[in-house]
Amino acid sequence: MLKTVLFSIAISFGISVWSQKITVDTCWHLPIGINEPEMSAGFGDIRPNHFHMGLDFRTNGQEGIPLHAISDGYISRIRISPTGYGRVIYINHANGITSVYAHCSAFSKRIQSFINPVQEQLKQNDFDWHPNPNEIPVKRGEQIALSGNSGNSTGPHLHFELRDTKTEHALNPLLHGFHVSDVAAPLLQGIRLVGIDENGYLIPGKSVQVPLAKSSHTIKIPVDFVRKGERVGVCLAASDPLKTGGSTYGLFSAELWIPSGERFGFELSEISFDDSRYVNSHMDYDEYKASGVKFQKLFRTKQNPLTIYQLQSIGGIILHGYDSISCSLILADVKGNTAQHELTLKYQYPIRQENKSFFDHKTHFIPDSSYRLYATNMNVFVEESTFYEPVKKSLKLASGQFGTSKSVIQKAICVELKGQTSIAIEKQYLAVNGDALVTTRENGWLSAESKQLGTFTSNVDTLAPVIQFLPTSSNNVVPSQLSWKITDGQAGIERYDLFINGEWTIIYYDQKNDVVIWKNDRRATIIGPASKDVLSMELRITDRCGNVQTWRKELHVIDEHH
Repeated sequence: MLKTVLFSIAISFGISVWSQKITVDTCWHLPIGINEPEMSAGFGDIRPNHFHMGLDFRTNGQEGIPLHAISDGYISRIRISPTGYGRVIYINHANGITSVYAHCSAFSKRIQSFINPVQEQLKQNDFDWHPNPNEIPVKRGEQIALSGNSGNSTGPHLHFELRDTKTEHALNPLLHGFHVSDVAAPLLQGIRLVGIDENGYLIPGKSVQVPLAKSSHTIKIPVDFVRKGERVGVCLAASDPLKTGGSTYGLFSAELWIPSGERFGFELSEISFDDSRYVNSHMDYDEYKASGVKFQKLFRTKQNPLTIYQLQSIGGIILHGYDSISCSLILADVKGNTAQHELTLKYQYPIRQENKSFFDHKTHFIPDSSYRLYATNMNVFVEESTFYEPVKKSLKLASGQFGTSKSVIQKAICVELKGQTSIAIEKQYLAVNGDALVTTRENGWLSAESKQLGTFTSNVDTLAPVIQFLPTSSNNVVPSQLSWKITDGQAGIERYDLFINGEWTIIYYDQKNDVVIWKNDRRATIIGPASKDVLSMELRITDRCGNVQTWRKELHVIDEHH
């Protein structure tokens, strides 16, 4: 095995008929105030464009459950964002580990009292603050926040992480004092063989499914499947049940042993955040898009920097012609449960010579190269290691087309388009396949970074965003919060600001629901008796082309005796 495995693997996010209770070592406090908390997603699960970097705790569809610091420490970062982790707290601990609590609905009153003055001074609702060390100390078990559904969360839950404080690598909590019961071995659900070149790149059209038996699988590889200099790559689909007949979850580790003594494998014990998007290289992305099955590779490309591979080789099996090679495939979970399978590859043909490289720089974009392309009205700049695999060139810069939307890339490309001369450049923005990009403007050109390929256009936005006040229930004299639905179907929202009696006031933007929320700490009333104390409210929404929409209203403040 790649490492000594100690604890159990986590489960995939979603509703299940059987979920797993989480316990912790005595050095930790449970991060959520639920008796016998349950885990709903695990470390290393494959998600769109990233690995899942922590554990998800189920909250049974509810928000507002107390969250607790797992140990003494100090808050090193607080982020408030309409996307990503939403409201999130980072706590540094003396043992070199940072704990992370994401998608919160609110922070504790003590912690919020530190945040408010800084946020108001900066006048930033989208807020990223790194307090000084020990500026906000916390104690083990202290309530720091309430669970929620903020950011890109798809439902109420706690997303919890452990990170190495120095490297900021995400650590598998189930190897660091968090426990679930796991008594079943991983399940093998599919094997695909693919042709790969000397760099680990997939050769188009060369793939074959292996018919599965119980534990020993044999396949006759078709003629010309590999040529000289090429290898056979093994891809597997597998999952891990925590008990027989229970729900299945993500695979912790897999190894391929070859009779020549070579071996290759992966183990999901820690993952660099900078490299998480390389999940698109770790799995067979094109097969996933075609079939929905997540086949993980037991080989890698030379450009893939993920630290989940314990060996430095590219991997893959070398055939010499008229071969029959039997390999061992070992799957394991963090509790040490293993499943071993034998895979026999029979190739009853000679290995033909290959006179040239399969991928030509003239016809393909190659991952190890950078590109600078210029046309009259469009320029494109591509860094090295942007592509995961060689991509056949498809571009018509004269009409704004670079690549296709089917291609997935690691780094954003930089695109420049010449703006339209018939309208002010400030009212123009770049879009790719119709989706607006954050755009800068200089000397009549529009510039943006994009992680999509396809057709780029310069669009015009002269329309202000739309604001719709969301009235509260008629039975609620003093609502706990006021909400507005804000939409902008063109360039997108840039800023959202609320002013009460002329003073900037903190609000939260729930982007996935297009709602801006103000917590009613002034006891402002929508209906009910009039009051001499009046709040003059102004909500101002600005889009990325400088168009502004403003909503104004005066609200009465109700006295306590009412």
